[in-house]
Amino acid sequence: MFEQLTFTNEKEKQEFKKYLSLKGKYLYKQVYDILLEKNKGTVSHQELSSLIRYDKNLRDTLYIYLATCEEYLRALLLKSYDVASDSPKFEQHCYKPLIDALKYKDDLSKSNLYFKLDIDLSILIRICQEKGLINISIQDRKYIKTLRNHTMHHAMLLLGQANNLEEVHANFNVLEKQLNALLALLPKEYQNGFIASIKKLNGTGRKKFLQEFYLEYEDDKLHIKTNN
Repeated sequence: MFEQLTFTNEKEKQEFKKYLSLKGKYLYKQVYDILLEKNKGTVSHQELSSLIRYDKNLRDTLYIYLATCEEYLRALLLKSYDVASDSPKFEQHCYKPLIDALKYKDDLSKSNLYFKLDIDLSILIRICQEKGLINISIQDRKYIKTLRNHTMHHAMLLLGQANNLEEVHANFNVLEKQLNALLALLPKEYQNGFIASIKKLNGTGRKKFLQEFYLEYEDDKLHIKTNN
């Protein structure tokens, strides 16, 4: 399966065998096949493992900022709205019952909603948008929902379900839109931290983790760097 994979030493071979078992051979095969097509020749273990590691680090970073986004939206909703004390808990995809139960907050000393709110991020975004607490398009809501699901389910973000380079670049286009939708939704004070965290994923200066297929911030947007 990995006939064109090259190693610089025995340590790399042992590392490959270890993580092939832990992460699954089909994940490695997907990345290997795409790099093989890109390189038009061999694939180094360093390039293969670096791309997989970068994607894992990206998901770890997104996990933090998706949680930050959720905390922020909860705070916005709780600041302006409440529900009756005898309301049930609002869980997961509970949109209609919650939107019907919300009322303007008239007692700032307590919050019934605080103890009853346990809804999915996508529903939270939708409710905050419909209540005028944030400004976001329906398409960007969908982008963030998909990004959140892929992150939480430990899916490969950079390559998605791509089988070849053409599909990879199509996935890049969608992923960039998802990431920029999340960036725009974050409170201003967290946007710079998010950008800085993304930049750190690929190292600094001459110590680049990857030569391409990594994120950079240019023209007020996140982009995936490619060499073609």
